[in-house]
Amino acid sequence: MNEDQKDKKSVEGGGRRISINLFWFIIIMLTAVIATAVVTALSLEAGSEKAVNVGTDTRSEFAKLYNVYDTITSEYYTDVDRNALIESSIEGMVEGLDDPYSEYMNKDETAEFQESVTGDFEGIGAEVMQEGSKIIITSPMKGSPAEEAGLEPGDQIVGVDGESTEGMTTHEAVQLIRGEKGTDVVLSIVRGEGEPMDITVTRDTIHIESVTYEVIDDVAHISVNRFQEGTTKEFEDSLNRAAEEEVEDVIIDFRYNPGGLLDEAVSMISQFVEKGQTALYLEDNSGERTEIVTENEANPSTEDMNVYILINEGSASASEVFTGAMNDLNEDVTIAGTRSFGKGVVQRTQEFGDNSMLKYTNTKWLTPEGNWIHEEGITPDIELVNPDYYRVDMLSEEEVYAEGQTNETVTSIKVALDTLGYEISDFNTTFTPELTTAVMNFQSEQGLEQTGDVTGETSTALMSELRQYINENDAQLSYLIDYINGEYSEEEIEQRASENAEHIEIERPEPEEDGEGQSEESSEESAEEGSTEEDSSPSEGQDAPEEESSEEQDAE
Repeated sequence: MNEDQKDKKSVEGGGRRISINLFWFIIIMLTAVIATAVVTALSLEAGSEKAVNVGTDTRSEFAKLYNVYDTITSEYYTDVDRNALIESSIEGMVEGLDDPYSEYMNKDETAEFQESVTGDFEGIGAEVMQEGSKIIITSPMKGSPAEEAGLEPGDQIVGVDGESTEGMTTHEAVQLIRGEKGTDVVLSIVRGEGEPMDITVTRDTIHIESVTYEVIDDVAHISVNRFQEGTTKEFEDSLNRAAEEEVEDVIIDFRYNPGGLLDEAVSMISQFVEKGQTALYLEDNSGERTEIVTENEANPSTEDMNVYILINEGSASASEVFTGAMNDLNEDVTIAGTRSFGKGVVQRTQEFGDNSMLKYTNTKWLTPEGNWIHEEGITPDIELVNPDYYRVDMLSEEEVYAEGQTNETVTSIKVALDTLGYEISDFNTTFTPELTTAVMNFQSEQGLEQTGDVTGETSTALMSELRQYINENDAQLSYLIDYINGEYSEEEIEQRASENAEHIEIERPEPEEDGEGQSEESSEESAEEGSTEEDSSPSEGQDAPEEESSEEQDAE
């Protein structure tokens, strides 16, 4: 054996021989040991700004975050939930955007969000509302488990599966009532003056239709409450029905529509304009614009229709996309109501492996003529403000209002009673003898003790009667129909609406501070052009402001 053969090691494997010189083998090993020692020393010296390697990302801007995480997980006086720390740090990061339309949703919140996109959820199928401290069923949905179980409008829910609803909000009660398809929920119900009774309801999958259709005084009224999967099909069916019934005047009602899926709005625009027309522009943070065009041929049913769009301060996002496009593309369209909300930005969603989701604002949108309506809204051609009775203060059962008092709520009481037919001659803030008489007359007709004071059951009854009146008398819709039918000119109908709104100040909600609302929908969407969404409704702080004096939502 020669010297070269003595200084080599041989490795055999799979029929292949690899030879390594012994001298260089030793040098390589020593170099590796020294390099490891140097890296370790440098890491220890960095001490105060430890960087944890997350995957392959060691960006310095996360050093403080990692340091806080390491400190808490290693030195906090008791065990900590590491997942909770990570979740809360993500939530905090999104909150740092100070954007009411961006949010991080955990697994459960994501599931609720997805329900809002499809309009499907699992529950009993009944609308409920909060009336004072009571949870009341306002309407079982047709063909729903609630209807089949015998629940009726006006039923008070006093318990769910043995748990009292006393002190609960509508949202809290809804969360108990909803549940997995095929499971039972026991509702304790009080009907009229009767004793509580238990009704067992088997939950099922409930679909909320986003479009309703009716004809009033020869005018088709198509109400679109949100843009979810399938809204365009429902909308098209309504338009076709109007054409079959030879109804030429059509009102498209977007009041309190918080938005939803952007692609549904574009498809709905396609019902009225030719294929290839600009529906809107999307503009990113570099100022680059992307044109979004209609992809379908116009619906022949709409060719001879006179279109009116009804909006208010709760019309936002995708409903503004539709209204803005129709305003720019069709000079014959008339917009009526009050100035819309003004949401000119678009959100995208990104789902993660644990079924959580990030919804974030990624572009702003502009009308076909390049107008950005953000925080400005769309101004109607015909201004139709709602009467005073839509803006009365919500009365609490605990508060007492009596003769001699002076405050703004007294004006609300006067407006409510006058609306219900108890004549009031002045609407100042003083509780006058005239008001006492009106209250006693109301109490007499309601079978209540005639004290002349507004408190307790009197407050609840007054709010209930007013809500029912509002449900049966849609002022803005009536104004517009009267105008369409030629009973009033544009100037006359605006004046009429204005005269009925003289006593309670109209306050427009600020887009930056949407009132927190509860809706069983909460909004918005999925991404691509199908993952681009235009809404927020729902998410907290994004529900459209409500004018009615009671909280109402779909419960299931």
